Amino acid sequence: MISLFYNPPNPYGRYGMDHFIRRSGIPFETELSVQGGVLSYGRGVEDLFSIKIQKNSIQNRICGRVSCGNTPVAVCEMPENTGHGEKELAFFTSGETNYPCVTRHAGGIDVGVDIFQETGYLLSGHLDRIRAEMDGPDREMSASHPSVDILEDLLMAAVFDGCRTLHVPLVRKSPWPDAKKFAVCLTHDVDEVKKTYQWLTRPARCLRQGDFSGLKNQFLSMLGKIRGVEPYWTFDDIAATEKHFNAKSTFFFLKESGKPSFLSPRTWNLYGRCHSYREPGVIDAIQVVSGYGSEVAVHGSFYSYSSLALIKNETDELEAMIGEKVVGTRQHHLNLSVPATWDYQAAAGLSYDSSLGFKDRSGFRWGTSYPFFPFTGTVPQGICEIPLIIMDISILSHAEPLAECLGMADEVEPVGGVLTLLWHPPVFNAFEFPGAGEIYYKIIEHSVQRNAWITCAKDIISWLRRREALDVSFRKEGTTFLITMSDFEGDGYLSVYSSGHAGPELSENATLLRKESSSAGDMECFYIRAGPAGKNNGIVVSIR
Repeated sequence: MISLFYNPPNPYGRYGMDHFIRRSGIPFETELSVQGGVLSYGRGVEDLFSIKIQKNSIQNRICGRVSCGNTPVAVCEMPENTGHGEKELAFFTSGETNYPCVTRHAGGIDVGVDIFQETGYLLSGHLDRIRAEMDGPDREMSASHPSVDILEDLLMAAVFDGCRTLHVPLVRKSPWPDAKKFAVCLTHDVDEVKKTYQWLTRPARCLRQGDFSGLKNQFLSMLGKIRGVEPYWTFDDIAATEKHFNAKSTFFFLKESGKPSFLSPRTWNLYGRCHSYREPGVIDAIQVVSGYGSEVAVHGSFYSYSSLALIKNETDELEAMIGEKVVGTRQHHLNLSVPATWDYQAAAGLSYDSSLGFKDRSGFRWGTSYPFFPFTGTVPQGICEIPLIIMDISILSHAEPLAECLGMADEVEPVGGVLTLLWHPPVFNAFEFPGAGEIYYKIIEHSVQRNAWITCAKDIISWLRRREALDVSFRKEGTTFLITMSDFEGDGYLSVYSSGHAGPELSENATLLRKESSSAGDMECFYIRAGPAGKNNGIVVSIR
């Protein structure tokens, strides 16, 4: 049996433990007591492989870096020195200090990083609380890598090691359907459907910056408008791009109720926003994107982040407009009051939010690319957060925007997370934002080539719910390992990693999708789909 031992967890550690179980999809058996927590895998296996996780104190600073493979990640703790053993799997570095913090010893692995508590703190906004005090390198590192995902994968690699040592297959709920490696969530914030005040501000900006090429493009855009082409109406262009990849996206529609003030330049852009879901242009846009099969969601108005009444009224009105349930939101300008905004969204009946991201750069604001229920220190929030990774406006001024975006995709792929993109509809106009639509296309193309699932936010949430509901058990009986799934709706997906065993024997209602060598050493991975759709019982996979 493989057992993970953890000292008595405080609420942050317990949340981190639950998050690891949920994200890994491994059917652990959990025992918690005042002495500590134990996660066990492989019931019926007599030999024991122990993974011992040290409990540390989380600091209000970046303490150093944990290097696992070629990717160092910032941590807010001083890990335990696990010494030298059969193999050192990770090292901690801080200034001149360098020592092993994850070590393979005889019979098990010592993990000197308090991964569960680190996860609990990071997914409660710890990086936001300390970011102002970070120096430049720490600020860059904390945003550039999904540290939560990487640290959890380090722990998952320890479980793989135990399985190889004991010759036990590893089974987990597949991270994504149809053997996809990661997901790309396509989203668009519909702030306006026509160009208004920008006819003045954009040419003025070009003049101020000496951008004569941009000024020429503004002139060409005006000529198009005179000929009847609205430069910000790009919904058909977006649909054509996504149809090419057999994908669909989420459109967050704004109903701006905020009042602009002449004395407050910050509010001037409110003049040109959509102020009613009943405006003819907004109605047309909703009908167009719905006709293409895209999701319609609510884009919370500028001040709604601090008002339950506004969030609920905007959600209710959009639902009445489209005649169906609205399940998701993103706040305008990514405005968030943590945790109040999430409380308001949940109270309004919404299932997910996608406002957690940077306004001025791409990256991982809370250290993860994976959807999660934010933690407040007592209980998880009632709404799932899909982190925003790349927003068009924040990367277009980058020296190499495409390289920056593909670099983010390459961070998300190995951890099996979600690359959430936000491209505003006006950005697809080549005169207004030259090259921006092409970057969007190339990110999707790059991700498809790497076996990503390209979809909308609603489908991501639906998949995660089905995955969470899937009941999987694993045990050894004699010389046979049995994996069973029961009581689930639709298709269920498993990833089974095995070394030195015959291929899995499947019951009639299970199908082998693909077999490939895994990144976990010499193990092979078998991707299995159980179905058909409907209530299923007794899906059995046996390995001898």
